[in-house]
Amino acid sequence: MRGWRHITAFALVLGMTASTAFGSYTAAVPGQAEPAGLKWRQGSIKLSISRSVVEPNSNIKYDSDVMGAIQRSISAWQQAAEIKIEYDISDRASVSPSGFAGDGVSLLTIAQTPENLQLFNRDPFAESARTRVFYNRRNEITEADIVLNPFQQFSTDSTFGTFDLEATLTHEIGHLLGLRHTSVLGATMSGSLPKNGTLGRSDLAGRSLDEADISAVRDLYGVSESTEACCGALVGKLTTQLNGTLKGSRVWAEESETGRVVALTTLDADGTFRLGGLRSGSYSIFSVRDGDPFSTSLVHVGAYRLEEGETRVINERIAVQRHDVMLNYVGVDSQLSDFAVSVAPGTENSIFLGGRDLEAGKTVIEFNSPFISVIPRSISEEDFGEGVSVLNFRIAVHPDTPAGVYSIFATDKDGNMAALIGAVNVQEN
Repeated sequence: MRGWRHITAFALVLGMTASTAFGSYTAAVPGQAEPAGLKWRQGSIKLSISRSVVEPNSNIKYDSDVMGAIQRSISAWQQAAEIKIEYDISDRASVSPSGFAGDGVSLLTIAQTPENLQLFNRDPFAESARTRVFYNRRNEITEADIVLNPFQQFSTDSTFGTFDLEATLTHEIGHLLGLRHTSVLGATMSGSLPKNGTLGRSDLAGRSLDEADISAVRDLYGVSESTEACCGALVGKLTTQLNGTLKGSRVWAEESETGRVVALTTLDADGTFRLGGLRSGSYSIFSVRDGDPFSTSLVHVGAYRLEEGETRVINERIAVQRHDVMLNYVGVDSQLSDFAVSVAPGTENSIFLGGRDLEAGKTVIEFNSPFISVIPRSISEEDFGEGVSVLNFRIAVHPDTPAGVYSIFATDKDGNMAALIGAVNVQEN
């Protein structure tokens, strides 16, 4: 049996009106869960580029560097893992219809055909793009079609109100390779993609792969022997003190030395997990459970050393506590969003943090990094109305801070912790 899925995009912005992007999956057969770990059988993939994308059209700003955006987005993934994506220009315009099998041609298109428009009929302006993936009984991808939303506008020069074409393509090619969305807010595979000008600035961070993106694709395809020695994995099982499971909990790894987020996964039903594609080094592992009215307190599982090519097994019992503190949003300039805030090394920045049970003087805000610090006595409360508590504070980013994404941690008066994973994206100067 063959199947397919949709991947889409959307994000929330509080304090302004803006359209952004978030993702969801559609099962191949209603009620049937999609298998994890979909990948191409071979690392060589052929992609057909519809003329609707490369020739002038009303959805992509005139004079945009379309071919450059396509080539750079493909190159980003090829440099990260042992994959090769070849492309040609095609007269095809429409994606394969949903069902158990496609037409065997992986297509990138923006044509305003009935088949393509139908993918966005529920909410034409909520998404930047969709990727439909077909796979066989061996969970091998056989076809992947990318549709840039014909109801949206794209550019490559940061034009206000448009989606960045290169960032969009980089994200969707990740889906073509089999990657799902991640809860790491600053990763390219995050479910949120802001339009240019959202939060008052253009942000092109989505064009570059984050460490979490790189580890995920390397775990699927490995790396070229000529690139570097890689990769190891942290695998194991997390259970509660009463030997219960923590299904659905997020588990992520941060470099012990820098605090950068490098990998994230979700616990399986039996509590098992795998964080793969990792370089040798020391990692701090965290876990948090979502979805309950009162979320399980964030837990620092432990610190572990991983050698080159090693698979290290971690089996731990987690102390489960219920509490009120929660982090949901981050932003700047009195606005909150569910995508990362970008900052530069050697700067000070005002950050807004939204969630629940956040109180100035009673909530400690910090980073798991020696390079980023909260400026003392800079935390204050902001009024965003009922339903969300908001703190404003300033951070200092050291000039030598490595590029990457970093989590914000909050600890309440009772010692319970919450985190916003990869909420601050430090970009190279």
